[in-house]
Amino acid sequence: MATAEEGFRKVALNDRDLKEGGLQKVEVDGKPVVLAKVNGRVYAMDAVCSHEGGPLEEGTLQGYELKCPWHYAIFDVRNAKVSDQTVWATDLQSYPVKVDGATGDIMVSLQQAKPADGDGGARVGGATAAQQQQQSNAEDTSESMQKKYYEEEERKAGGNKIVLELLAKEKLEGTDIMTFQFSRGGLDYTAGQYAFFKLDGVSGDPKGPVRHFSIASSPTEPDLLTVSTRIRDTPYKQRLASLEKGTKVTVWGPEGDFVLHNDHSRPAVFLSGGIGVTPFRSMIKFATDRQLPVRIVMFDSNRNPQNILYRDEFDRWAGQNRNLKIVHTITGESSQATEEEKEEAEGWNGERGRIDRAMLERHLTEEEIGRAIFYICGPPGMLKAMQGLLQKEMQIPKDRLRVEAFTGY
Repeated sequence: MATAEEGFRKVALNDRDLKEGGLQKVEVDGKPVVLAKVNGRVYAMDAVCSHEGGPLEEGTLQGYELKCPWHYAIFDVRNAKVSDQTVWATDLQSYPVKVDGATGDIMVSLQQAKPADGDGGARVGGATAAQQQQQSNAEDTSESMQKKYYEEEERKAGGNKIVLELLAKEKLEGTDIMTFQFSRGGLDYTAGQYAFFKLDGVSGDPKGPVRHFSIASSPTEPDLLTVSTRIRDTPYKQRLASLEKGTKVTVWGPEGDFVLHNDHSRPAVFLSGGIGVTPFRSMIKFATDRQLPVRIVMFDSNRNPQNILYRDEFDRWAGQNRNLKIVHTITGESSQATEEEKEEAEGWNGERGRIDRAMLERHLTEEEIGRAIFYICGPPGMLKAMQGLLQKEMQIPKDRLRVEAFTGY
């Protein structure tokens, strides 16, 4: 039997409790590790996706391939290497596993971690040199991988690209959010999908001249293609913000399956955080224009009232669509808020605080909670919190969850 002296630690899971093809997150000396069982053998690797921190224990396992639930990066559980199909993520760390044949106890060693590239790097200060190098280069590598991902997506698009013209742009006052309206250009898409946007004149951006954005407009708006994003201090975002009316951009797509379900007898509950509201704007506008017989309740969480994107539109559509309910909540005030903004926050009579079980139960019936499809879109931290709330606290089955991550790229 392996002992602690040999560097192995017993985890709070027995081999007999880990089902074939199953995934389970455990803690090894405080480090999150995901266990996978394939062909009767247990494998261990980092539990946090190298792309945007997705929880791998909530992913799907097909053979030796573990797919992240957020952006679908694929890893080989035998060595934690990322698949060539998903170059936007980087290799993770795999760990040796021993199983006691008599008791079924699973033991994992962090000290004997095998670098994902298999070089057996020398140990320095409790971590291998390869690990330290990987950590120091993680950000650069991730950006490089994302650039390759965009280049591959452009290659696959081939000649199926279109050129759109910028018709208008608008900054959401008091925020770093800008909305851009382009000509539609004949792009066919389903409400909730995203497209790729390539800009000319982008120099020095490690991710290159391409980004993907959720389409905020609805297919029922024939003359417009709308996207909204936070403007960051990156060459791409600064170039985007500087675009003048009439500028041409290259677009391809659409992609994504974060779309409204077809069974309209089931309610839809949208859980939005910040800029993550953009695909919901598309779905709500589409459902309202088509008067779809589907109950939609959206919980839209923002730091303060100034950051509520599309607020007037949502409130107006709620008055037009008897199946639509909008619940805005604010979680705090910006430290740079003006006195006028602070007064508005003080006079806020809507919900306050983060979305939690009590808030959901105030606005949803038991039947709605019991039958709804839940859609979550926002930054990674918000996604993790909402998935924990729904799956662990409220026992909502995984097959009734739809998830999309927004990372402020």
